[in-house]
Amino acid sequence: MKMRTLSAAVLLQFMMTSTVFLAPAWAADNAPLSDAEAASFIIPAQPGWPLAHPVSTKEVAPPPLSLVKDQPVNPAYVPGLPGFKERVAAKDDNGRTNMNSDSILIRQSKVENGQVVIPPGGLVYLQDPTGGQVALQGEPIHYLGKQPTYIDYNMVIDVKKNVTIPAGGSVVIGGQVYYYGATVSHETLNNHTMDVKTIAGTDWDWAFGEPVFSDTETNWWPEKRFNMLYNQGVLREQTNQNLVFDWISGVRMDSLLMANTKVFNDYAKTGQEWKVGIRVVRLSSVDEQAGTANVQILEGGKEVFSKTLGPVQKKLLNEDTNARKDLLFQYEDVAGFLVPNNSFRNGEAQLKIYGDAFTFTYGQDYAQDARFSVWPVGCPTGHNFGIMWTNKEAMTIPAGGSVTGPEGYFKIAVDKIQNGQVLAWHVEDNQGNRSVNLGGPDVENVDLVLGQGRVTGSDLLKNVGRQALVRTYNALAQNQSALSGPVTAQSFPYSPVFITAIITLGLVGIITEIRRRQKARQINCG
Repeated sequence: MKMRTLSAAVLLQFMMTSTVFLAPAWAADNAPLSDAEAASFIIPAQPGWPLAHPVSTKEVAPPPLSLVKDQPVNPAYVPGLPGFKERVAAKDDNGRTNMNSDSILIRQSKVENGQVVIPPGGLVYLQDPTGGQVALQGEPIHYLGKQPTYIDYNMVIDVKKNVTIPAGGSVVIGGQVYYYGATVSHETLNNHTMDVKTIAGTDWDWAFGEPVFSDTETNWWPEKRFNMLYNQGVLREQTNQNLVFDWISGVRMDSLLMANTKVFNDYAKTGQEWKVGIRVVRLSSVDEQAGTANVQILEGGKEVFSKTLGPVQKKLLNEDTNARKDLLFQYEDVAGFLVPNNSFRNGEAQLKIYGDAFTFTYGQDYAQDARFSVWPVGCPTGHNFGIMWTNKEAMTIPAGGSVTGPEGYFKIAVDKIQNGQVLAWHVEDNQGNRSVNLGGPDVENVDLVLGQGRVTGSDLLKNVGRQALVRTYNALAQNQSALSGPVTAQSFPYSPVFITAIITLGLVGIITEIRRRQKARQINCG
């Protein structure tokens, strides 16, 4: 199915010609903001369209350690291990390919009382795709060695008013993180830049740019309003110390519907039936002229569910909630939909039907391992952009001990601790493959970035990559010293350490250039 995209030029033109929104009367008060009032501030993707997702002002807690200040500190970097998926192609039913990766983060760990402590939310397993995951396309999602099919989602536009972001600080709105990253000044000119990320660390600068505000320079975001599709806001005040907004919105992916079993994917005629577990799905009628099809679900020969699917609203798909739900049916662990592209042919309806369907809900326990909470990650266009698992309780690792990730998919093992330093530790996949020793005499935590997905292979390195490179070089130098004696200033230019560093930097440069060119060809997160 050909996906709708908005060019940067069209989006900019729309922003420039849209209605100018003045600061609302409540701008400086603390009165509650209703969902309906908040919805009136949001600009839809195109003039005349409905908002693609419902608006919510309800307080919903984000994952622990979601702020920029909570990112890994001097982390070890591991590109991957043989038992992990790294940039594995996931092709949907229409031939569109997305790259999926296993990623692991450890953040804000420390040595305390001779043991390593990982705080709640500090151990993250991330299903880390390079592009947006699209509903109603039959797209597989790889995680924890599994490969269910992504069907549908529920997203909200979270709106908060009177939001202050201090310089160098960040806030979470919905599933998005707003970071006041920089002020650039020269004589009487200055501008203020805000970086926008997801709770997982996906950085939207490659897709939407970064909002920049200025009282002294022209041609930045008009009327101090930024629009990144459904991430939006209106700035009230800007100083070198704070950005103060009348309101900010951020999308949050509240749930994902997926399924383990593909039952049917083809055209079907009236009366056709499919056995799905203990139930039977029946296509009871097709009205090609009206663009609808009726589906029934039977248990023990009795109808327990019925829904008329359609008609298809092509121009609003796939992001619009109501347009998607019109095509979708779900009852217990049975789900399916009327295929939006070429929905009918010769009086038959094109259906996809799935069994063993299940839902991931934002912040809820992971059913297969209740030590972890699960957090779908949302893109402002209305795509999913990965899934996070975070530990609910603090994890303590003594020397010689270990902790495991969700369902034992990986292990973090601490081998030696001495005088507050982690001299030896490693990460291990569920096949027994181990990383090199990630510890050393100057290592005081087990913070980690592992993987080659969008976050771990690119976006997060924007902030912590320098620290990771320094730590990696120091480890190389220590290993070289242990093998052949201390590295001196005279011998350094010709040592294997130097050669390895040059090769590493060259590879980083090549990868960065490839990613830059890939990003230049993309104008949305799909």
